[in-house]
Amino acid sequence: MKARTLNSRNPRNKAAGRALAAMLLCLGIGLGGAGLARAAGTTSDVGIYKQALRAADQGKMDEAQRLVRRAPDDLASQLILWMTLTQGGTDASWEAITGFMKRHPDWPNQAALRRNAEAKMPSDMPYAQVREWFEKNPPLTLVGLGRYADALMETGSSDRAIELIRDRYINGSFGAQEERDYRQRYVGLLRPSDHAARLDQLIWADRIDEARRVMPLVDPGRQAVAEARIAMAAQSPGVDGALRRVPASLQNDPGLQYDRTRWRRRKDMDDGAMEVLASKPAEEQAHAADWWVERHILARRLMEKEQYARAYELVSGHATRDGLGFAQAEFLAGWLALRKLNQPDQALKHFEALFRGTSSPVSRSRGAYWAGRALEAMGDKERAATWYDTATTYGGTFYGLLAADHLERPPGSALPVEPEPTDEQRRAFDKRDMVRVTRLLARIEGANSDRTTLFIRKLSLDAKTGEEYRMVGELAVALKRKDLAVTTSRAAWQDGFVLRHAGFPLLDMKPPARPEAALIHGIIRQESNFVADAVSSAGARGLMQVMPTTAAGVNRASAPAKPAATPSKTAKNGKDAKAKKPPAKQQPKTSTTANRLTADPRYNVETGSTYLADMIDRFGGSYVLAIAAYNAGPGRVAGWVRDYGDPRGAGVDVIDWIETMPIYETRNYVQRVLENVHLYRARLGHPSMRMTLDLERGAATNG
Repeated sequence: MKARTLNSRNPRNKAAGRALAAMLLCLGIGLGGAGLARAAGTTSDVGIYKQALRAADQGKMDEAQRLVRRAPDDLASQLILWMTLTQGGTDASWEAITGFMKRHPDWPNQAALRRNAEAKMPSDMPYAQVREWFEKNPPLTLVGLGRYADALMETGSSDRAIELIRDRYINGSFGAQEERDYRQRYVGLLRPSDHAARLDQLIWADRIDEARRVMPLVDPGRQAVAEARIAMAAQSPGVDGALRRVPASLQNDPGLQYDRTRWRRRKDMDDGAMEVLASKPAEEQAHAADWWVERHILARRLMEKEQYARAYELVSGHATRDGLGFAQAEFLAGWLALRKLNQPDQALKHFEALFRGTSSPVSRSRGAYWAGRALEAMGDKERAATWYDTATTYGGTFYGLLAADHLERPPGSALPVEPEPTDEQRRAFDKRDMVRVTRLLARIEGANSDRTTLFIRKLSLDAKTGEEYRMVGELAVALKRKDLAVTTSRAAWQDGFVLRHAGFPLLDMKPPARPEAALIHGIIRQESNFVADAVSSAGARGLMQVMPTTAAGVNRASAPAKPAATPSKTAKNGKDAKAKKPPAKQQPKTSTTANRLTADPRYNVETGSTYLADMIDRFGGSYVLAIAAYNAGPGRVAGWVRDYGDPRGAGVDVIDWIETMPIYETRNYVQRVLENVHLYRARLGHPSMRMTLDLERGAATNG
């Protein structure tokens, strides 16, 4: 299609040109000295760029390069070159690929560039240079691994080469033919123990088809272990027989012990599962995250039975050293020791370990707050105050805000300050190729394109300072990508920075009157990241992730009652003057509702807000219970109130109640939404409140 240009002599086109310029300025294009033509090109240039990208997507790289040479901005040429070099099976040379990597080390898809570079590495490259390359860029492909291993052997590091070959075999992913070729190539280096280790790893990863390819290569005993593990994981019949076929010497195999524990837990044979865990299975550390899941589920079941000492013993025996499992285990062990076993000194050790062994603001604030609670229980108010003060340094978190309340600091005083880039930092940011190409892509193919998304995500990934995160977030907002602004904000938060504006975007419409706007926004941010057409795997849809059945129920409840039908004259006489036509075939109501939930953001927000307000009313004004019900369903929450006590009444600590909910997703959801509410109140200019007041909302009802 021929590119169209704006005719400046046409008044209508002049107006369009002015509108285009205004839009580009809103997007930030041209800031920092870059003119509109250089940043995104004239309308004619943009047409050329669109044709070039279309040609590149069709694999017509020569045509794409020819087209971009007609436009003045070399950035477009670099973009087409990047597309060429990252294509699988590219014809580009080693020099072209590695040269691009040196010039643009921050561009996305570096892994694709490295894979292609490995395929194009010159066959006559000296071993020392090959080794030097792979020392800096570990091999991603089997071809690359072979070149690196050969280079190591030829430069006096045979042991490292053999270790590399075996490690890739044990932990790598192969196609069936690739695996056969690999084993044949290194048949003299792969030992029986390597086959056994690969089989074990594949079963842990639930890659059963690949595991079955390796089984003939191990001894009969190991085959029996594998068959038993696979049967238990699939909950197949004949598990007892499969276990009997395992030799006595392998009955304590760590993988077998794990699958036996999980199988028993799934069959509600909890005592049998805990019997295995009590024996401290060998090598639990190697797969500590998997083992922790079993310990955690069983511990929660013991808590439901009020067997807190056994639950503590199970939890405190965990082998995790980092990650979510470690944070969950140390918190739960400390909470059980403090709140259920009256052992604050023991609890303090766990909370301090939680604080020191994690880096996320959520986990560190939790550890610090509860360390303060433990020290208070020990009568050490001075040290407790120090820990509470530490928690407030993570002031945007649930526990940071609670700590500020505990120290009786003014509402809102703990909310973090947003980073403020200098003019010089903004100019430098706008000049970066990554930023310019992001804006160029948004102009050419739209801000919602996969490539634009890829570049914004890479900018977010590479951000190191609060100022960089803020500028990336603002770029996303300028491109009307609120979702990417939120994801950038989440990444910034993990590094300790809060994007109070870009990271907490506002609706493009006035929110409903109920419930409060901060809560509506807080739910949307947690549910969909402001993606209007988001659809979850469960079928929840739109900004507030409303289920079609829920929407239908809200619609029925809010629909006005229909007046009683008045019989017509003919009906009274028992006749119809004219036979009625059958109604036209219509789309099912649930399908229509589902479509509208994503197509009509206002309808989605009104429906979700009505449902949320209903939950608040149902649970007597309680935000905690209403938010939990929005996530887990009102029936479940009503059951938890019966089982764990009513957090709206005296005698039940609402913080304990939140931490007692048996579903991790809901515990986390309630805390994150309440954090959002407090930051949105500030964002909307509404009065700040204490977190404790939000927790104490509501009067006991029958729920």
